[in-house]
Amino acid sequence: MKYANRQHRLEQLRLREAEGTLTKQEQAELLSIFAELDAEEAEALKPAKETSQQLQKEKTALEETASQLQDIVTEHKQLLTDARAYLTQLQLKRALLADKYYRLTGQNLSQR
Repeated sequence: MKYANRQHRLEQLRLREAEGTLTKQEQAELLSIFAELDAEEAEALKPAKETSQQLQKEKTALEETASQLQDIVTEHKQLLTDARAYLTQLQLKRALLADKYYRLTGQNLSQR
């Protein structure tokens, strides 16, 4: 009932405001009603704002985790690249040693 009366009074005051016949006391009453409505709206939105803030914190944390995981993936790829390059170097050195061995002994290392 209070809200219906307030809504009715708000409509009356807005009409008088539009007509230009609003008194100073009615202007203060209109501002008071708007302040009440603003406070009620803020209170009604409070849980949603809290949820939104919590979700934003979780999103930020997940983005940070994703960034760190991406760093790990990048470093792992570099590690694999380095390992392949090292393996290539080892295979080349082994081939050179096998070639030297063959030139000295006339035998392949694989025959041993």
